[in-house]
Amino acid sequence: MGKQKVKLNICGLDCVVATDEREEDVREAAKVVEQAINGIIEQNSRASITLAAIVTALSYYDDMRRAVQSADNLRSQIKNYLEDASRARLEADEARREIERMKKEIKVLRSRLSGGAVPNAENGDDAPSAPEAAAPAPMPSGNYVKPSLVDVLPEQESFVSFFEKKDE
Repeated sequence: MGKQKVKLNICGLDCVVATDEREEDVREAAKVVEQAINGIIEQNSRASITLAAIVTALSYYDDMRRAVQSADNLRSQIKNYLEDASRARLEADEARREIERMKKEIKVLRSRLSGGAVPNAENGDDAPSAPEAAAPAPMPSGNYVKPSLVDVLPEQESFVSFFEKKDE
């Protein structure tokens, strides 16, 4: 669609506008601008059409500037949300991998508990092989009900007696 010329009459002033927009959209914009100019003239009867047009232009510029700032803020928020979503997706993927690793480890440990064969990398299982179980430590024997009193050395006695309550 090429440029088309649209003839407009805004507040008694004829003008021709060359545009790529649809004629209906251009006429609607002209109608809104004319209403804004007439509204300013009604508020202040001493205002000329030129002054009202300038005030209308400033008002629309301010609205446009605020809309651009708002759009920039929204873009920034969306960018932050997308970064957060990406980070959360990576964390979820990492958590899934950790769950799979732990499931394999549980499978290996259950297999060991049941006395079955332990799957390893040769059998196609990626679970790391655990170290061999150590032999149980020998249990000391003796009477633990009443331990025998040990002779206290003089320097130990003075250290311990430092913290004891004395009746002196």
